[in-house]
Amino acid sequence: MNNCVGHANYKAFFVFVVYALLSCLYSLILLVGSLTVDTQKDGQQSEGSDRTVYIISGLLLIPLSMALGVFLGWHIYLTVQNKTTIEYYEGVRAMLLAEQGGNVYSHPYDLGVYENLITVLGPNILCWVCPVSSYVGSGLRFRTAYDDAIGLTSATSATSS
Repeated sequence: MNNCVGHANYKAFFVFVVYALLSCLYSLILLVGSLTVDTQKDGQQSEGSDRTVYIISGLLLIPLSMALGVFLGWHIYLTVQNKTTIEYYEGVRAMLLAEQGGNVYSHPYDLGVYENLITVLGPNILCWVCPVSSYVGSGLRFRTAYDDAIGLTSATSATSS
């Protein structure tokens, strides 16, 4: 995982986790619906039912959905903060060191929620849920919160177009 998900494919990974969670939740809804319909039929039928299969499937789907939900929540948090997992843990250490020195730490790549989402998911909001490559930049240099202050945003956007 450490070497597989990066700048060019993070959006595809993020969208995959979203769709995996949605499919698990959809399966749970269908499973509960089938279980309630089959419970009504069980009174009419004397033969065995698929209730055991439904219960085992539910016992597998519930923890999987919960784990995917936590995983998606973590990556939503990281995306909104414009951080990678490594940057998050480095930021915790940097924040502690800054507090010891009497300073306030701010993540240099945090551009605001909307700009952070555009950086990861692409500029077209309608394509945010589509697993298409629309990453911004080369992956070698990223915009920072300090670029606007020194005027690098206009220079980098002029060179990239």
